Amino acid sequence: MLTLRGGERRPAAQSKVLGEQLTAVGMIQIGAEGRAFDNRAADAVEGIDALITRHEIKKAEILIARQLRAAPDVAVRAALMVLRARARLYTTRPDEALDDLQHARDLDPDVMAMPETLQLLGDSHFARFELASVGFADRADTSHALAAYDELLAHFPAYDNIGWVHYQRGRILLTEDHIEQAVNCFQQALLSPSTVAAQTAYCYERLGFVAFYESRDLKQATLFLSKAIDTFPANADRVWLVQVHTLRGRVFREMQQYERALDAAQTAIRVASAAGVDGRRGLADALLTFAEIAAPLPGHETDVIAALQQFLQISKRPLGIDVTWSRVYEMLSEAYFKTGQHQSAVAACAAALQCNPYHPWEMALHYRMARSYYQLGAYEQTIGAINAMLSSAAADGQTVDDYRVFNVLGNAQFALGHYQQAADAYETALGLAPLQAAHLDTLRKYHRYAQQLRRPN
Repeated sequence: MLTLRGGERRPAAQSKVLGEQLTAVGMIQIGAEGRAFDNRAADAVEGIDALITRHEIKKAEILIARQLRAAPDVAVRAALMVLRARARLYTTRPDEALDDLQHARDLDPDVMAMPETLQLLGDSHFARFELASVGFADRADTSHALAAYDELLAHFPAYDNIGWVHYQRGRILLTEDHIEQAVNCFQQALLSPSTVAAQTAYCYERLGFVAFYESRDLKQATLFLSKAIDTFPANADRVWLVQVHTLRGRVFREMQQYERALDAAQTAIRVASAAGVDGRRGLADALLTFAEIAAPLPGHETDVIAALQQFLQISKRPLGIDVTWSRVYEMLSEAYFKTGQHQSAVAACAAALQCNPYHPWEMALHYRMARSYYQLGAYEQTIGAINAMLSSAAADGQTVDDYRVFNVLGNAQFALGHYQQAADAYETALGLAPLQAAHLDTLRKYHRYAQQLRRPN
């Protein structure tokens, strides 16, 4: 059965990434009192259960359809509907799973009083909440999920997968910002039995997430995340570890342990790449994290460009405003400039503004475009980019007090023979430049040249 991670709240520039987790609901018993039914139907139900456990979903659904057409008694039909709900949840169809559970309830209300079915009901509601598009998630789903889990805890405290129930409750509570209660659930889950082999690792990952984003306890976060990696079963799907290594990279970056941060992000990239299509979503997040770690570090410009280009290749281009893609192009523009790829730098700046016309660093992007245009000898475009920057600042009621902006403007005007405009720009730059400014003598010299050249012979 497929369920998805929840409760993540990340910085605005980062996109929300849902990690996938698998768990299994045990064999469904027919009827609250385990009443007998046809042996052939029993064998079929048991065989379908085994297929779902082995993740052979298509085969399971074909057999379910055949058994339903055979019109067995209501208890068997209810059991088949529950099994189909389980298969549909596994293949990320929670709406259909919930429909099947409702049909099962209508056929045999007793089937909904079993712990396995209550867990499936809770998991289905929570999955629908997590899979909903941004702005369309319904809090009623988390309420229904909690109600199912609470009923299970109240009536079946010895349920063999009770640890998973505590874990799921913790994840829901995270989405509601009940941090302390969520942590208590994860800790209880660690102490409770579970049929999910990787549950210990899942709990440590969530505790690491909370330590990093909520408590800001970086050392504790690294300890929890290391435990998540160490306790993850060797035979389990390694794709899940991508999110853990990626998160470790972010934590190490905050600790200013940049080499360890880069190593963690590179590990995430390797694991995700090895998983092929299944690892694509985690790979995009890992590539972006690697670029964000490496971008401020000298000597990593080529690595940043390679990572971000791969991110753009494997990610679906957004239809409208997207701050993540804008951030990607922004980092690309700086890396291109530092490596002398000025035409690419200009294109990346323009793309960053296109992805986010309300970019908080709009003025900085126009300045970067101006620098690259100047390096390309495109002096008219240089002036145009700086004028766009000054207009943007004026519209926002801001002033541009970086002398370098007016120095570039003066250089472009000088190159075009517009000596009066160059002299004015240089004069503004000199008025803003600190005494220790780089190339101050050169600025003064060209200011004098411009003044001299503007005079008639």
